[in-house]
Amino acid sequence: MLRVLFQILSIFTVMVASAMPQDTVPVVATDTVAKVLSDSIATAKTDSVPVRRGPRKSTPVDIDDNKPQEVLHYYDKHGNALPEPVRFLAVLDTVTKPKSKPIYPLYNGWTLGVNFGDAIFMAAGQKYGSFDVWADVSLHNWFFPVVEAGLGFADSKPKNSNFTYSTKPSFYAKIGMNYNFMYKSDPAYQVFAGVRLGFSSFKYDVNDITISDGYWDQTENLTLRGLKATALYGEILGGIKVKIVGNFSLGWTARWHMKFKVSSKSLSTPWFIPGYGAGSPFSFSLSAIWRFGQRKVEPENAEQK
Repeated sequence: MLRVLFQILSIFTVMVASAMPQDTVPVVATDTVAKVLSDSIATAKTDSVPVRRGPRKSTPVDIDDNKPQEVLHYYDKHGNALPEPVRFLAVLDTVTKPKSKPIYPLYNGWTLGVNFGDAIFMAAGQKYGSFDVWADVSLHNWFFPVVEAGLGFADSKPKNSNFTYSTKPSFYAKIGMNYNFMYKSDPAYQVFAGVRLGFSSFKYDVNDITISDGYWDQTENLTLRGLKATALYGEILGGIKVKIVGNFSLGWTARWHMKFKVSSKSLSTPWFIPGYGAGSPFSFSLSAIWRFGQRKVEPENAEQK
């Protein structure tokens, strides 16, 4: 295309030159046009031909799967949380997840106990008390179903009262559950909370009821015997258990009592309820405890579970 244009321009130049006077025709006109056109053709060729360039450089990416990768370690080998995460390199992700499951087997022995706390209070002058034996079963060293059974009695004159209250030894029973907060620790030691549901059926006497008549200046004494009552009550408790020697331990328990239903076949209300107590809804018990079949899981064995 450029060559055709060049020929047309050359012919046009020659025609113009022939029409002009001979003394005014530049001798080098044809050569000048040819030079300009050749330069234009060279420039066009240069612009139309793509410039070859070398391959684009790129940053190499390391795709080695075996290269240790950086991870954060939030827990130690025992599953306990660290104060702050620890950064380290590892071939595999070895971050230890906390063990939420118990480390002890479902059945981990049983326990027999005797509550004798009221014996200490009676030695200090208290005139009533409840004594019982109890047994529990260790489930994962975490939950402990409990059964308690005992006798309660009283022969006391309540403070600021006008009567004497007496109850012959009467049976009571309780069932419930303990929750051990230290379920991953040695079974010989516990910090626990629990609940109980108690029941008692008993007879009681109200003696030496004194009724004074200030107007007539007379005093009358009454006695009510063989009164019967039943009681259904609950307890919320918390306590600790510590090892003394071998399989023998001691336990201390604080209890808060609440009455659900107390029925009596008389117009009186029982002052003392076996297993529940009298007066204050709070009580304290001390237990001698023997453990059977409970075993301790060592830390290295716990990690394999």
